[in-house]
Order: sequence, then C-alpha cells, then structure tokens
Amino acid sequence: MTTTLASFYLINSNLQRTLTTTANKPMVARETEYYLANIGNVKSIDDFLANDRVFKYAMKAWGLEEMDYAKAFMRKVLESDLNDKSSFANKLTDKRYLEFAKAFNFLPTGDVELGTLRAQDSGSEDAMIGLYTQQRISKGETAAAEAKYFSDNIGSITSVDDLLANERLFNFALTSQGLDAKLASVSAIRNVLTSDLNDPGSVANTYGEKYQKLAAAFSFAADGSVTPGNTAQSEQQTKQMMLAYYEATDADQSPAAAVFKTAYFNQAMASVTNVDDLANNSFLRDFVATAAGLNPLYTTAATIRDILVSDLDDPDSIANQSALHKAVAATFNFNTDGSLDSGVVAQDTAQAKALSDLFTKYHDGDSISAEQTSTDYYRSAMKSVQHVDTLLSDSKLYNFILSAFDIDPDEVSKTKIKRILLSDPSSVTSYANLLQDSRFKDLAAAFNFDSDGFALGARQVQTADGAKNAIALYKATLGDSASAQTLGNAEAQYYDRTILTLSSVDQLLKNERLKSFIVKAYGLKDATNDTLRKIFTSDLLDERSFVNKSGNEAYKALAADFKFDTDGSVRRAELGVAQSKPDIMRTRALYYRQAVEEDAGNENEGVRLALYFDRKAATITSPYSILADKALLQVVQTALRLPTQMSLLDIDRQAEMITKALDVKDFSDPSKVKAFLTRFTAAWEMDNSTASQSSASILIGQPLEASISTSLLTNIQNLRLGGA
Repeated sequence: MTTTLASFYLINSNLQRTLTTTANKPMVARETEYYLANIGNVKSIDDFLANDRVFKYAMKAWGLEEMDYAKAFMRKVLESDLNDKSSFANKLTDKRYLEFAKAFNFLPTGDVELGTLRAQDSGSEDAMIGLYTQQRISKGETAAAEAKYFSDNIGSITSVDDLLANERLFNFALTSQGLDAKLASVSAIRNVLTSDLNDPGSVANTYGEKYQKLAAAFSFAADGSVTPGNTAQSEQQTKQMMLAYYEATDADQSPAAAVFKTAYFNQAMASVTNVDDLANNSFLRDFVATAAGLNPLYTTAATIRDILVSDLDDPDSIANQSALHKAVAATFNFNTDGSLDSGVVAQDTAQAKALSDLFTKYHDGDSISAEQTSTDYYRSAMKSVQHVDTLLSDSKLYNFILSAFDIDPDEVSKTKIKRILLSDPSSVTSYANLLQDSRFKDLAAAFNFDSDGFALGARQVQTADGAKNAIALYKATLGDSASAQTLGNAEAQYYDRTILTLSSVDQLLKNERLKSFIVKAYGLKDATNDTLRKIFTSDLLDERSFVNKSGNEAYKALAADFKFDTDGSVRRAELGVAQSKPDIMRTRALYYRQAVEEDAGNENEGVRLALYFDRKAATITSPYSILADKALLQVVQTALRLPTQMSLLDIDRQAEMITKALDVKDFSDPSKVKAFLTRFTAAWEMDNSTASQSSASILIGQPLEASISTSLLTNIQNLRLGGA
C-alpha cells in the first residue's frame, strides 16, 4: 500500500494536473457550470439561501460544507457588518466564516451592495486637476510667446494695412481689447484704427469703448499711414497692449505674466520722480499692492502713498504696523513728503530685486491659493455628482472642467458639452470623436456617464483588498535589515499612491518602478512584458485564457488582484452583484481544491489532512490560528505527539504548549512546511497502520440535528477551544 507521505507528494507535486482532472469530472463540472450561470442572479441573501445548489457549492468551496444545513446561522454571518469588529462574523473564533462573508457583497439589510457610482474615477480626477493647474502655466507660456512676437514685429509696421495683413499681429491686437478676431470685419477694423478720437462721430467712437481703446493703442493717420519718424505704437503703448493681452487671455495669474509685469514695472520706475507718479499709475500701484500682500482691487492710491512715505524710524508710522508693509517701504527711497532727494532714484538695483521677490511670492501664492480653493471645491463637489445635469448646472464645476481642457465657455454651448460627456470615447463614431478635436475626446474620456447621463461604476485597477495583498506580498520578500525595510516601505508607499492612477496595462508596463514592485511581490522576476500583459488581460472565468491554461498559480494570483479587461483597459466596478469576478474565481478554485482533498480523504484521511495543512500553512499567524481550526490542530497534535486531552485545558495554556513545540513563523517557509508534513505523515502512519482509512472526515464532520437552534450554533462557534 502507498504510504501517506508518498500519496501526499504524488498529489501535491502534480497538483495542477490533479485539479484539472477533478474539474473535468462530470459532477464537479456540472455543479461549477451551474454556480457560474446562477450566482449573477443572486440579488439578496434570501436569493442566495433559496438556491440550494449555489449555496452548497459556495459553502463547500470555503470549507464550510458541514454547516450547509444551518442557513439561519449562515444568514447571521452574511448579514454581519464586516467593518464592525463586534459584528457576528468578526466575533466568531473560526475565521472561515469571516472569510466566507468577505467573499460576498451583502449588506446588513440582506441586499446586495450596489457599489460605488462615480462620475469620475480617482485617476481621471487627479489628471484633470493636473490639467487645470497646468493650464495656468500653459496659458502664460502661450501668451508670452504671442507677446514676444508682437513686441518683436510691431516696429516693422508702417501702415494700418501692414497690421491688417499680418494675421498674428491682428489677432493679438484685437484679443488684447476683448474683441474676437474671427468675427471682426477687416474693413471695419481699418476704419476704427484710422478714426479721429476727437470726432464724436468717428467709427471708433460710434462702435464703443473697446474700439476706442484699440484705436488709442496705435498712431495711424487718417489715411492709414504712420507719420515719418514715428512708429505704429510707442513703447509704452506696446507694453500696455501686452499687459492687456495677458489679462484678456486669462493668463494674468501665470508665472510668465509675473515675469513680464516685473520687467515692465522696473522699466516704468525709471521715469518715477515722486511717490504720486507711482501711486496714481494703476499698474505700478497694483504691483506694489501685490508685493505688500494687499488685494489690488481694494487698494487705493492713498494707501500705497501712506505706506511708501512712512518714516521707518517712527514705530507709529503706517508701514511699521505690518512687517510686510515695512519690507515693501524699505525697497523705496521716498521722503515722507513723497519726494526724492537730488540724485537719488526711487529704487536701486538691490531694492528692485527685493520688491520683485515679494511680488513674485505673493503673485504666485495668491494664484496657487485660488487654484487650490477651486481644486478643493472640485474634489468635494464631484463626490455627489450622480448625473451629468448636476455637473452642468454647477457653474464652478462646469468652468473648472472646461478650463482644464482649454475650452472657452463662449466657444461651445452646454448642449454640445452634454453630448460630448455622454459620448463613448472608445467608439470612432461617437459624437466626441466625430468632432475631431482632441480636447473633446479627452473630455469625454475623463468621465463615467452612461448614454442617459447617469454615473457608472468607477474604473479602478485594484480593489483596496487587492492593493493590500500586493503590498503584503512585496513586504514578505524584504530582508530583515533596517535599510531593506526602509526602502521597502518607500516602494510600498509609492505603489499605494500610484497604482490607482493607471488606466491601462500599457501604462503599468511603462512604469518600471511599479512593474518591478509587482514582479517581486508575485515572484515573477523572469516574466517578460508580453507575458505580464497576457496575465493581466486574462479572463479568469475562461478556462481557455492564458493564466488558466498555464497552470501557474502565481499567474492566477496576479490576475486576480488586478482589474484589467481583455483589451488592456481598466475594468469598471461590478455593481449590484453578489460576488465580483475575482471572488467567483476564488470560490471556483477553492471548490476544485476541496474536491481534490475530499477524493484524497476517501482513500486516506491523513493525505487529506496533509493537503489541507499545506494549503492553510501560510495563513497561520499564531498558535491560536491552529487552535481555532480542528483540522490544523489534529495535524499539529499528531506531528508533535501532543495529547488530544490538551483541549480540556485553558486556551492560553494550549497555545503555550504549541509555542514550546514549534515556531509558527516556520510555516511561511515552504521547505519547513514540507519537513513538518513529513513528520506528520510518519506519525499518522504509526497511529493508523491498522485503523480503517475510511473514517469520517474531520474536515467534513457529521451534521448536527437539523432542529438545533441558531443560538446554540452561535454558542458552539464562539466557544474558545477547550474551555467553557
């Protein structure tokens, strides 16, 4: 007769082949097919318990077959709030019930959890906020490029027709005054630019203020020429137009605008001879107000004058009431009457630099603060957006998303934006794609609305449990040294904050840091990008998929912890289902394993116990893990020759006995598990050489009487082993 050890190794060394053979057995295949076809129809605990075949399949898979008659008890398990440590499932000593409850999406009410509806995934939200932030910088850079071109070329304009013929200069001039160059009539603009502003009936005066400012910004004669010896614009007019352009293009708060304003301020200060020259110039006044931490909109010329003429030796002076105001006042050389001493400039080089630094600090700081306020509002408000109309009706949200994608609200109607948001970006015939504008396609891709405008399940690369498992696997590979632990923790933090921002397999594979983390965690250091892509895109419920045909358990574990579709995109969260696909896959895999162990137990109960222990060894974290599982306990008692009567002792005393006999940390090492099971099978052979090998399985057990009460079952499951 084959020994227990030989039988165990025969099955364990060919486990994948054995599992495949078992899966193809008619009864196993039939029950599995039924489970897969019907678990999706379960919408409540009542549905689950009412379908006896589905319920018993799940119970057997999770090692609870001996309790499949106790539906009242199992209802209490499934109704438990798993986030509440005092809930029924959490309080049970046998943690198999907790693991079973975790495999389903039932609420304490008995219904299936609907899941999280998100109008926008966290990754898309972060990306949009990044775009919004970048737009402020990008707008400034674009405005700076256009301003430089204008400044470099306006000097070559000798007539109004030269200006009108240069599309870029023409657009710049009109945009700076808030006019749309696309809609403007060239002939009408020519008439404006050649208008006599002293004539109330001139074209510019007739058209209104914007056109008056446009005409005043140039020096064209009535015939459109530039007077010999003059230019189309003075240097001052050019600078004013450039400043107006930054404001008109919403680039006024950009870093590029700050650089331009600083240069313009320093240039303008050369002509300042007293404090009133500065205080009465709106641009210079606003610049100083910003540097002083004041809001330019509410800062008067008198306020700026009072700060700049303060006697800094007088503790009661205006400037001395604020450290910042004092610092600003110190960057000027005005006397208390506002004058400058003979030969003294308003600012020397060092003072100009000090003021410039203050301006940049508060200009950028105010911009960033305003940006953060908008961003915080966006994050908060988006949590409650369940329909596209909510987004469109909130002006702050609406303007935020349009700004992020550089879309002018005056350029498109809300009706058009709604059609874009309801488009399927993956369909080449969708409205967003037919517009042939990448901004609109990207806008549609950034949200999760169905064709009726309702929010869908969020796309998320991993569930929270999946991410925790990946991190736990990675940390288990780290050495004990402080440096290894420190580096490992840093990598785990990077993984945790980065993994959910991904939207495709390709993004993951291009991130070498994430990829290295994953292959180390799952023991796949030799896997190529092609192999990893096949793993991630495998359908775990398809027996013909790459991971299932490979027979590699590490491949299956990796695929189960990620949520990529077969095309490499991130899968949407499954809503309103009793079990997610990964949990269905785990249930099926456990059912196959239970069937293998059950078949082995029919021949030799010791083999079944060894297979069970081998499967559960990695989950043993303390002696109490062993004491809470009667099968594990029997293996340990047999291997260590501990008396079964030890169960009569206090639970802590039992734990102490086990701790003295073994180190549970050894069970994380496969080689030590192998050695321990060799010891167990030898002891089993000695104890059962003449005993019947068909004794009732300790893993299945005999069912209690069907009339036993739920309260009694609860007490039984809550008993500390060996104690009352």
